[in-house]
Amino acid sequence: MNENNIFLPAKLPSNESRRLEAVRRTGELDVDNKDLFIVFNELAKQISNMPVSYTGLMDQDRQFFLCHIGMPDDLPDSIPRESTFCQFALGSTKPLIVNDCKNDERFKNHPIVCGPPYVTFYGGFPIINEAGYILGTLCVTDTKQDANLSISQIELLTKLTGRLAHQLDIQTQQREFTASKTIDLLNKSIKHLPQFNISNLIGFLTVISGAQVDRETVNFLTMNKLLDKNGFLTPLARKIQKDLGFDTGVHKKIMFNNDEISSNLDNMISELENL
Repeated sequence: MNENNIFLPAKLPSNESRRLEAVRRTGELDVDNKDLFIVFNELAKQISNMPVSYTGLMDQDRQFFLCHIGMPDDLPDSIPRESTFCQFALGSTKPLIVNDCKNDERFKNHPIVCGPPYVTFYGGFPIINEAGYILGTLCVTDTKQDANLSISQIELLTKLTGRLAHQLDIQTQQREFTASKTIDLLNKSIKHLPQFNISNLIGFLTVISGAQVDRETVNFLTMNKLLDKNGFLTPLARKIQKDLGFDTGVHKKIMFNNDEISSNLDNMISELENL
């Protein structure tokens, strides 16, 4: 029992190191993807009839908000883990429903329970990935004295959270697949063009993918006999294009635009930096 009127943090889950790795793999920490997740919070608010709904991932030190509704617009995108309600929802795959926060031993000394806005109800629904790790929570809160969730509301919110978890799983798989394909593509490119640095390779890959490049890239590729003087791919470039799986069967003239540089491959490369 807490005799010092202090809000105490929850114990760490037994699988914490593996859980943290699963959170990292989502690639969502410190990324602003609110538009992808706001629908889940809107539905949670509607299902629960509560004013506040938020979704967050819990890493080692903080809770990172994927999205929130009913909270201040200037709220930081993350808060210290040790000050969250949701840390207590990491220990079980079942929803954590607290109907009376002010009389709950875990929550009664929290600053927003014993002080403004005087939260009375908390419902935390664990986001469980396909491997069984709890990544974070979808939550609803209220300040009304009689706030509660019915069995059917809890079931609906659990299913909604499952859909959110599935979306995160799919995004993780797509991200890792893209990174894997990018690594493979770069390795193959380096074998053909070992003298090129990463920037040079991106320029060449951008060209053979059919996108526009700047004048400097055109000049560089021409100097390295990958473009002819008329801006067409040379036989060497077409052979590399085919080996890399970019052969479209059409040998188009390469166009350039000083103001428009293809960002697709740059984005793929950036995925590697986050692995």
